[in-house]
Amino acid sequence: MVYLFCGLFGSVLIAAVVTPLFRKDDSLESAIIEETEWDLLQRKKEVVLSNIQDLDFEYKCGKLSDEDYKQIRGQMGSEAASVFRHIDEIESTQDLDALIRREINLRRNRSAADAQVKCTACGVTNPTFNKFCAECGAKLKT
Repeated sequence: MVYLFCGLFGSVLIAAVVTPLFRKDDSLESAIIEETEWDLLQRKKEVVLSNIQDLDFEYKCGKLSDEDYKQIRGQMGSEAASVFRHIDEIESTQDLDALIRREINLRRNRSAADAQVKCTACGVTNPTFNKFCAECGAKLKT
């Protein structure tokens, strides 16, 4: 009987510890961590520049012929130019601080619109985590 109780208790404890690891988090904090197009382009720029450095090293070591080096270097150069041009377009058309503020507001509005409760007393919409109306103080029904 004791072994059964210990086994059951251990199973429940392990399930309680492991469950949060598999739960999808839709909170604002997790949404902010998501990468924007500018972040992805910055990472791609680093990869392309690293590949060009590796190609130059391989050529200097004599592992590539002149024709192969020129062809691959031209392709990588055009890819790098495309990434740089796209980054410049994003940075020139939008102030990055304004871009960040707009992205945060969009995500806040999206999460706030998804989770709102209307007060039955005054009709004001409140976030679902409020227990009382922010306008009139009436208890909210959840």
